[in-house]
Amino acid sequence: MASNKSNLADIMYNKKDKARESSQRRPNHISDELDEPKHRIANPLLFAKSREVLGNLISKRMKTSGGTDIDWLIEHNGGFMIFEIKIFHDDRILISRAQMIAYEKLYANLSKCHVLFIGHDDIDFSDLNDPVWMFEMKEWKSGTIPHVEDKLVDPSYSENELSGYRIERDFMTRTDIKGLRDKIDSIWTEFER
Repeated sequence: MASNKSNLADIMYNKKDKARESSQRRPNHISDELDEPKHRIANPLLFAKSREVLGNLISKRMKTSGGTDIDWLIEHNGGFMIFEIKIFHDDRILISRAQMIAYEKLYANLSKCHVLFIGHDDIDFSDLNDPVWMFEMKEWKSGTIPHVEDKLVDPSYSENELSGYRIERDFMTRTDIKGLRDKIDSIWTEFER
């Protein structure tokens, strides 16, 4: 008589099978003129150069360490949306301790604030169907996202080792660009109340 107990292989296979079925049922969003970017950088080369030259400000001779940045900050009616956008490396994103401290302080001290951490596989955010993964500061603060601290190197930005956090893709929520845009607009609407 066969056992009704599932073994690990059955569980993993069924999980992958369900994930495959779920991804096959995802809607196929079709772009139109309203999906074109609302804002464009007038001079991309100058923009990139101005960001790059900031690295020259702090030299090896100085005691002061290098800096970090906020990728996007939006204010609306006293509410703030802050985005940190990272490319996945080995199915994880890396956030420096300095960045996380800054985001935690902003989140704690702004009465209406959403901090979104967005991971992607080096996309340009133009295809509505491209997948992205995200989590919010409230999930970080609640412990839903594991706090795995380590010495890290983020090959996207620097060859220098830094203290920070590894966030695995598996702990983030998967959506697509359309879903991310809908999320951002829902926060904007929240700030209008």
